[in-house]
Amino acid sequence: MSPPADGSVRPPRDLSDVVSVPDLRIDTTDGSTDFGSPTDLAVPHDLTVLPDLTVLRDLTVLPDLTTPMDLTVPPDLTPTGPITGGPCMSGASGATAFRVHWTNSGGRATVNYDVHGLPDTTRWKVGVYGMGIGFTPQFVDPFLGSGGLQLDSSDFIDVELSTVGVSRITSASLSIFGRSYSTGSSGSFNWMTFTGSGSTPLNYVSNVAPYRWYSGDATAAIAPSDRGILLRIKAGGGSNSLVVNRLELCISSS
Repeated sequence: MSPPADGSVRPPRDLSDVVSVPDLRIDTTDGSTDFGSPTDLAVPHDLTVLPDLTVLRDLTVLPDLTTPMDLTVPPDLTPTGPITGGPCMSGASGATAFRVHWTNSGGRATVNYDVHGLPDTTRWKVGVYGMGIGFTPQFVDPFLGSGGLQLDSSDFIDVELSTVGVSRITSASLSIFGRSYSTGSSGSFNWMTFTGSGSTPLNYVSNVAPYRWYSGDATAAIAPSDRGILLRIKAGGGSNSLVVNRLELCISSS
């Protein structure tokens, strides 16, 4: 009895069409077949990190991009010694011993204390006084400039201060910010203490707006280690009248 047709042994299927095709294999030189990753599927060389994509020398921080020396604080702007008021707004050398300004209080000039840089703060007062009874400091010139104290021949500024802790003074500059309060002439100012006096040149302070800083050499009037300085400031010729917005004393010391 012959076996049934559906149980006959069929010839094996030709599997040659399912084996790895030549473009998916790597033929070695010895005739064997390597079915590893074919060459065209490997990471191509042009995707690797090339030497020319590394950090280049010209991308590093160069010396000329560092903070240049000319941006440092120049020595003449660096406060030295015992006075701690910082650089002077007037541009005078040294450090700020004191600076005040005047504001308008309904027509009255009111002093505002901005900076005190001297070591001894026990004596520190700025006042404006007149020759007559009932004197009131006047705030003037609010239109041509920022305005300020009217200082003329009938009044004066007194500054009480102490230089205790300052053993040596090489220079002192007294400066005002303002103008001559006259339509026809320039002005000047003078100062005195118990130890010395001085003044700016005649017609030194312009009567033309805008306001500017005007400085005088007050070294002879400011003594070191003096606990009782009284500095008096007055308007001088030719106008004998000033508008004083700010007042500053700068000292170079040790």
